Amino acid sequence: MNINRLIFTIEDCLNTLSRFSVASSFVEYCDLRTVIGLDRQDRERRPWLNSPYIAATKRGEYLSVFEVSGAFREMDEASDQTGSGSLESLITSMSDSLNTAYKNSGHKISCVFERDPEMGKEEIEDMVAPQKRSLANTGIQLQDVVDEKVTTLSPWLVRERCWLAIWSGPDLISNSDRTAHDELVRRLAERVPKARFAQSPWQWTLSALKIRHEAFLDNVEQALRHSSDGLILRLLDIHEVGREIRRQTERHSTPRNWQPHLPEDAQPAGYRWTDDESVLHAPSLHLQLFNTQVTTQGNLVQAGGLWHGMVSITLPPQNLQTFNELVRAVPRAVPWRIRMDLMPGGMKALNLKKTLLTYSSFISAVRPMYESVMTLAATDEKEPVCIMTIMASTWGKTREICARNQAILKSAIEGWGVCGTTTTFGDPRRAWVNTILAASGGSGPVPLYPPLSHAISLFPLNRAGSVWRGKGNLMLHTEDGSAFEVGLASSQQNKHTELAPGDPGLGKSVLINTLSEIQISSAQKNLPFIAYIDKGYSAQGLVQLIRDSLPQERKDEAVGIILSNDPDYTRNLFDVMYGAKKPITPEKNFMSSVLCALCVDTGTGQPCNPGDTRQIINQLIELAFKEYGENNPRLYRASTEELVDSALQDSGLYEKHDAAWWARSTWFEVRDMLHNAGYIMAAQRAHYQAMPQLPEVSSMLGHTSLRDVFGTVQRDGSNELLLDYIRRALEQGHNDYPMISGYTRFMINPETRVIAVDLNNVAGDKTPAGRLKTGIMYLLAGQIAGGDFTLPQYRDEVLKQLPREYHEIALKRINQLDQEVKTKVYDELHNARGIDFIWENLDTQEREQRKFAIRTVLSTQYLRDYPESVLKSANTLWLLRYKPEDIPVLRDNFNVPEFMLKRFLKMPEGPAPDGSGVPVLGVFRVKSGTLARILKFTVGPLELWALNSSPKDSALRKTLTNKLGSVRARKILAENFPRGSATSLIEHRAGQHNSDNVIEELASELIRKQGYNL
Repeated sequence: MNINRLIFTIEDCLNTLSRFSVASSFVEYCDLRTVIGLDRQDRERRPWLNSPYIAATKRGEYLSVFEVSGAFREMDEASDQTGSGSLESLITSMSDSLNTAYKNSGHKISCVFERDPEMGKEEIEDMVAPQKRSLANTGIQLQDVVDEKVTTLSPWLVRERCWLAIWSGPDLISNSDRTAHDELVRRLAERVPKARFAQSPWQWTLSALKIRHEAFLDNVEQALRHSSDGLILRLLDIHEVGREIRRQTERHSTPRNWQPHLPEDAQPAGYRWTDDESVLHAPSLHLQLFNTQVTTQGNLVQAGGLWHGMVSITLPPQNLQTFNELVRAVPRAVPWRIRMDLMPGGMKALNLKKTLLTYSSFISAVRPMYESVMTLAATDEKEPVCIMTIMASTWGKTREICARNQAILKSAIEGWGVCGTTTTFGDPRRAWVNTILAASGGSGPVPLYPPLSHAISLFPLNRAGSVWRGKGNLMLHTEDGSAFEVGLASSQQNKHTELAPGDPGLGKSVLINTLSEIQISSAQKNLPFIAYIDKGYSAQGLVQLIRDSLPQERKDEAVGIILSNDPDYTRNLFDVMYGAKKPITPEKNFMSSVLCALCVDTGTGQPCNPGDTRQIINQLIELAFKEYGENNPRLYRASTEELVDSALQDSGLYEKHDAAWWARSTWFEVRDMLHNAGYIMAAQRAHYQAMPQLPEVSSMLGHTSLRDVFGTVQRDGSNELLLDYIRRALEQGHNDYPMISGYTRFMINPETRVIAVDLNNVAGDKTPAGRLKTGIMYLLAGQIAGGDFTLPQYRDEVLKQLPREYHEIALKRINQLDQEVKTKVYDELHNARGIDFIWENLDTQEREQRKFAIRTVLSTQYLRDYPESVLKSANTLWLLRYKPEDIPVLRDNFNVPEFMLKRFLKMPEGPAPDGSGVPVLGVFRVKSGTLARILKFTVGPLELWALNSSPKDSALRKTLTNKLGSVRARKILAENFPRGSATSLIEHRAGQHNSDNVIEELASELIRKQGYNL
């Protein structure tokens, strides 16, 4: 019993010395002194770093810090799951990698995790700041929509950060190396001028320690990345580390661009004092980082205008739980930070206790302690037993708020697997510093002795990670409020193909429109190029929003076109670039695709004799343009184009030639004359008249060159000649599609950048033939809206085809397209399901456009609507819902964990009742791996009412817009229906009232409610 009492007495003494040791000045609590500069090898291995990444402490330890953005994918936290993609597999991998290093002393890992709800607003403000600058540059009046993002998202966002500080001590090097270094420092100190308060890197530069420190950094980084299946890491330079330390001590008064002065960037300041030259050098790091006034009251600390309360774990979790359980236990409104220090040498620290317990193990009261220590000793033979301390802190503007938060945090930690805690500290300042990132090499007051794998399992390894942190333009958030940034069309992805499947009514169209609106807000100088092909008018709200935000003289930069299959909307299939006589490669490919589509057998979804048909079509196109561009160009005839006739008269060109000349002049000649005279619109009309038409092209199937080669080829499964079948198919296409069979009648302003083409009036029905018609219309609309997106990659071919006088106009367009990412959106593509030829064309376009900086969005109702080739090619998924049978596709093609797919299916569909947004499963293939997370997509009422495409809401918006204008209509709807929908009220009134037009009555009621505020 005396031995037992002695053990407790020794422990109490050590505990008291640790807990109640007090430094004389707060600045001395910071151990950091200077940095180790970058050498040539550092610059070669880490070329992105411009500043040192290693700091040195007063004890000669080296420190580096990783920012841990989170995990690539959510990992299965079930303890019985040990396969790839499970949390247990990452813990095992990390434990195995660190096993050797933790057999000996010298290294230390400190994990710091922080959540601050008050800074959630700062997260979204930082993200939209570039968008506000862009709007000012482009003159687009969308400031109200951008400001609304801040007010809408702020209540749901929490600023979450995690860091991993890596320490390497002088114990790692040999005595001879330390002795030689000390001797060198002593000799240098005799010759170097005094600078008591300055950084002196030469005192701490030790190559042997740097080599070991970098080796350990690489080891930790590889273990955590886990072959792109683990965590997203970024090595911080000391400027960033210092800024974060300063921010944690003075949260509200540290400027965002503040950074400590380092030897390489310091400038002389002040006056020399006696023989001390400190003013000529950068001040010591601890003097820069810990210069705030800190006071204590009880166990609370007051600094930087905030009160801080600490909690220390004295008893580790009796039932191991993951870190996410602790996050869920702490209310979102409570700010908190936790630091876990993990050091080797657990059994070495327990040696004395082990020896004493060995001689007293026969005592029944001591026996459990003896068995516990012996169990750890046995574990240490296979896996290192470590020393671990866990400290947490919270804060508030007043002492009362801080005390309340401290009590909440203490309760949450105690419930985390049943822990023991204390909030009593002899030196609260020391306790607080032990929760701050990397400021002190010291650890918490109460040591714990877990095996390495148990300690690692407590780390925050399964938090949501984004490669776009600080660089994104779309803000999403996780279920627990962690901000998740996404960068649309960024360099983090090799290509930009996005799929957005989802049932009607879940917010799919709003999501797609919001992505386009964000691209517009992020433009640098002009509106970005966006081609939106839709069926059902969902894109018209986006176009109206953009047009409302533009001044009157720029409204044509965004247009919405509702196609109609009649001559008034004719867009000649064989139009080529203005000034040219034959198509360039992408134009020819488009013509070939549409003509082949007209030859598709709806039973198979492919053209008959696909190989032969494509060869015939390609030769047919060449023959047509040779005939009408070179051999027999079409002759000009007056009264065909009124605009052309007027331009010839107004310009005086008509009088320059006699009637005989005009009788034999071609449309090409007229085009060139008008172009050179500056009548561009009229020249464009003349250009259209010179192009071949579908009936003329089909008639050329009787050409000798085609008959000689393909004249005897029969259609597969039939005695019909293939040429006859193609002629019949093209003639049928001429009858079925008058909008592509004549001269172009409607023109799009060359200044137009955002084009939404709606196919509602030209799409087919649900039969195979109807789906083929819809697919053809998608191809046509894609060419109308964004057919010139690939021009920059064909610059040389364009200049070769065009006469020199047309180069200026062509180069202007090419340069505009070459400077920005272009977007093509195909919505409601399920209408073309089953027509493989159409999907193959879209897939081919998408693959080729990867090189052309084109972002492609393909949207449909169900995941199974996409062909396998498209699923394999896509690198971004926006999943609002899917079927259980889709799980294997998502698991195998996109490496999404199956447990997460099943969990998402159990979540409620559509917008959450609390207004937090729509759940979406985001999958992003990036260069470093695949991100997959269940996220929340939150949109404000103004944006919702602008982009909402549900029938009843659209009808109400249209009714109000007709009466008040779109801007005022959106504001009234947002004020009265902040959730972005009035469908429930409309349906309720329709069931309660005997009215012929509930929507009209509701609109009138909303107008009357405004009174004089209209």
